[in-house]
Amino acid sequence: MVIVEDLSSFKAESGYAAAIGFFDGLHIGHKALIGKLKEEASARGLKTLIVTFAQHPRELMHASYVPKLLTTKQERIALLEQEGIDICYVIKKSDVFSMTSAYFLKSVLAAKLNVKYLLVGYDHHFGCDREKGYDYYKMCGADCGVEVEQFGAVSVADNHLSSSTIRHLLEDGKIDKVNKYLGYNYSIGGTVIHGRNIGKTIGFPTANVAINDVRKLVPKEGVYSVKVTLDGEKKSYKGVLNIGVRPTFIDLGSIKTIEVHLLKFEGDIYQKRIYIEFVKFLREEEKFDSPQLLARQIEKDCKES
Repeated sequence: MVIVEDLSSFKAESGYAAAIGFFDGLHIGHKALIGKLKEEASARGLKTLIVTFAQHPRELMHASYVPKLLTTKQERIALLEQEGIDICYVIKKSDVFSMTSAYFLKSVLAAKLNVKYLLVGYDHHFGCDREKGYDYYKMCGADCGVEVEQFGAVSVADNHLSSSTIRHLLEDGKIDKVNKYLGYNYSIGGTVIHGRNIGKTIGFPTANVAINDVRKLVPKEGVYSVKVTLDGEKKSYKGVLNIGVRPTFIDLGSIKTIEVHLLKFEGDIYQKRIYIEFVKFLREEEKFDSPQLLARQIEKDCKES
């Protein structure tokens, strides 16, 4: 997949079938749209083009806004590449939001990117005139040689699937549904940092994880079955992860931490990058009357993982 970030150096050598969006999470609804895009591109002898954004559109317009995202930019690009997209145009500047939809369609999509076919989502709007919609885009496309078609909503259990829906499910700890709607296990990446070594004192050493990107949405507090991969390794390890404030050890204060115990693993992984896939929500975080009772519960958690 060719990534384009500067249109001044890009030369469209063929026609393209395009779709526009942030594609946070690249869930099964996004993949259905991309599947349709690839079909239409093939039928017309066109290559595929995705127009997306380096940052969340609200963040591009308001620097103080910090979104909670399902995927980082790098993760979204990697997922798009897995879908077999030919070209990905990544918008990095906010000035695109001052353009009308008609101007963007004619001057950017048609003139600079040589788009011949545009597939828009059922509720997608672009340009500063966001009150406009599909019928208007279709009319503007006809004026500049771009065929515009609409893709219907993808529903799951009678609910329209969206990135927002998945974010709410993550905040509720419903990992099974999150993974089903994404089509893959939700994951976070981080760096292993030094902690208080409390886990080691009760027989379950844990790695404290600092998230690499503050924009990444961390699931609900609780205990999870996870799969862990260390940077540079192909092998993955089963693990038990806790997100919370460690209420059994009240002397540690109420700072939220992310700690993971790797099963059947020995070694020093401080300062290493770590990738964690969430497999199953096991239980809520609990306050135990003693460290020994906590250790017994963790042993049960490990057996469930």
